[in-house]
Parts: sequence; C-alpha cells; structure tokens
Amino acid sequence: MSTNNKCAETKRFLPALAALPLCLMAASSQAESLEERVARLEAALAAQQPSENKTAAKSSNGKTEYSFGGYIKLDAISSQYSGGERATSAVGDDFLVASTIPVGGESGDANFDMQARHSRLWFKTVTPTAAGQVSSYIEMDFGVNQIGDERISNSSVNRIRQAYVSWQYDADSSLLAGQSWSTFFNVASLPETLDFVGPVGTLFERQSQLRWTHGLGDGSSVMFALENPSTGLYGAAGSDAGGGAYDNNSLPDVVLRYNGTSGSLSYSLASVIREIAYKQDFNNSAAVAVSGDESEMGYGVSAAMIWKLGADDLKVQLNAGNALGRYMGLQSYRDGMIEDSGDIELIDEIGGFIAYRHFWNDQWRSSIVLSASSADNPDEVAATTSKSYQSLHLNLLYSPVAALTLGAEFIHASRNIEGEVNGDDSGELDRLQFSVKYVF
Repeated sequence: MSTNNKCAETKRFLPALAALPLCLMAASSQAESLEERVARLEAALAAQQPSENKTAAKSSNGKTEYSFGGYIKLDAISSQYSGGERATSAVGDDFLVASTIPVGGESGDANFDMQARHSRLWFKTVTPTAAGQVSSYIEMDFGVNQIGDERISNSSVNRIRQAYVSWQYDADSSLLAGQSWSTFFNVASLPETLDFVGPVGTLFERQSQLRWTHGLGDGSSVMFALENPSTGLYGAAGSDAGGGAYDNNSLPDVVLRYNGTSGSLSYSLASVIREIAYKQDFNNSAAVAVSGDESEMGYGVSAAMIWKLGADDLKVQLNAGNALGRYMGLQSYRDGMIEDSGDIELIDEIGGFIAYRHFWNDQWRSSIVLSASSADNPDEVAATTSKSYQSLHLNLLYSPVAALTLGAEFIHASRNIEGEVNGDDSGELDRLQFSVKYVF
C-alpha cells in the first residue's frame, strides 16, 4: 500500500490528533530518501570529472599569493632659474636634474607645471615551493616618456621600473635576477622628499642584474652582484665630438656590499668595480683621425647610514671614486674623458648628503636635506662642463591617514661650471613644489 493510502486509512480509524504524527513521519522518510539519492548522484558526477580539472581547481586555490598596489601622485611645481630660461619640455621641469640648470643667461620668469606622471603600479607574487620561496615583482610608472602635449592629452607611456624574480633557497640566502635598484645603492638611505629623486649627491641607478644575498645571522648580510655596464665619456678636447654614451663593455659592473646594524643604527658599505670602455673613430683637437678602442678599470665606494632617533631619523650617504659617473646624481658627471691620443682619463668624483626628518606629531613631519658633489675634471674639458652641484630640500608633510600625504617643499639648487658663460660660472634654481599622494 502506498504512503498516501496508509495516511487515508489511518485517518478513518484514528482520531485526527493521533493520525497527524504518523503522516509527518512518512513524509520525513520520503524526504530523507530523496536527499540520499541526490548525494549519490553528486558523488558519481564528481568521480567522472577529468583529473586535470581537479589539478586546475587546486592550483587556483593553491599556495601562490598575489598582491598589487601603487600610488597616485599629483605634483604642482613652480620653478625659477637665475641663469636663463628653462629648456623647453626638459626633464628638469618634473624633478630636480641639476645638470639642466642653465648658466650665463638672464634670470628667467617663473614657470608653473602640473603633472601626475610619477604615479605608480606594482604587482607581486609569492610561492612557497619544495626548493624554497620564489617571488616575482614588476613595477611601472609613467615618468619621462611623454607622448602627448599639454594642450589636450598630457599622455605618457608606461615604463618598467623594476621586473625581477627572487629565489629564497634557504633561510639565509637568496638569488635575484632581473631589473632592480643597483646593489651599489642603499635605497633605504634615500631621504623623504616630494622631489622624485632628491639630493644632487645621491646614488640613483636601476638596472638588470644577478644578485646573491647571504644573511650572517646577526642582522647583517653580504651582497654580491653582476650588473649591466654602460660608459659615458667627454669627447676629445672636452667636446662631445668623439664622446657620449657607449655600450662597448666586455665586463659587467661588479658590486660587493655589506649591510650591518648596531642598536638603532643601520648602515651599508659598498664598492663597485667598472670597466670604462669605448670603440669609435673620431677626429681629435688637432683634426687628426684617431681610432679609439680603449678600456680602463675604475671603482666607486659608498657608505650609507640610517640612525633612528625615536620617531625621527638621520640619514647620511657619502660616495667617492674615479668611476662613479652615471651612478651619482643622474649622471651629473661622466666617467672620464677621451684624450687626444684616444686614451681614457678617468675622473675623480665625490658626493653625498645629510638628511634629518622630524615628526611634529602623528600627522605632521618635516625633512631638511643638504647635499653636494664635485668632480676633478681634466684641464682640457670644455668651459661649460659641470664641476660641482649643491642642493637644499626643506618640506612640510601632512598625513591625515597613513595612505594620504599632502605636502609642500622648497628646493634650492646650484650648478657650477669649469669656465664662464657671459661672465657667469654658476646658475641657480629656486623651486616650490606641492604634492598630493595616495598609496593603495
């Protein structure tokens, strides 16, 4: 007899109150039977799925962690030069490039510019493996490569800043391969400025490299790197005729660095060995054809420190060598000079900065940064060749929340040349910069 017939039959012989529980039990038994059938069907369908689909599902919810971030930054900049008008659409309008400061002209009018090209994006992955942790990082911004004009589009091309993979193959050691900050440059020592680069005497270089890092177990570490080489030279008789940038190196730049700590002080000592080389046919100052195929070995050393003073900090960097060239101050000076004979004369250079940051409270802070650099150029260089730079940065920054910063910064910078132009041997820049930056 069916369940429904049983219920009907029961209702005939039992009072209504007694029949109701029996009907509910029968319905419940029927529902349980349906649930069991559905469960068996789902299990059968799961068993029929291809094994590769299971792997893909596991991979999509596996151990690799993905993250991304960056910031949006608006800069409003007013600049005035003492030694002439600014160069039209020069990179020095967007941030301090001391080598673009004009010398020997009339004081120019103040120029106002706004741009958001230094906004930035980055993407990162971290994957634990049986061989150790493998991570990747790629970062881009839109600085320097402007393709539009200020009348309509204000467009800029995105560019790679960093792109590397890092393999932490044991607890103390790792390998990095790709483009990142030069191992010679202690990035942590760079002071907080609204200007994109900052002091004229700082190291500043990103390039492709292979880097090994080994921790020594006491908070210190050593780093060894082979990095992409490049040579910049003044031409014969100080001109760029026969001079310029060269890619004729047969050896990579070799960097060795030690990082240490002592209480609230962290520091680094670094050295770089470079081959300075070129290959080119040119005419010397006597208009005699010279076939140049020369190379010289040069060096650079750098010491940097960060000293925590409660909430405040003091940062110092000192750099010296006869092959600093492109590593210091956005290639404020070149690596050497091609002599009339075709030989290379390397240039001794020195530069650095001292920066103090003070926190007025949790939301307000200021930095003052003093910096200078100089080069012992050969006597034969052109009169317009730069021999020294100085800069001062003074700012006030306000962060109502950690991710948002509004600030103002005053910058004074000067450039000194070997000779004179219209009776002047130096030029100055006064700049006021306002910025809004949001980190996400």
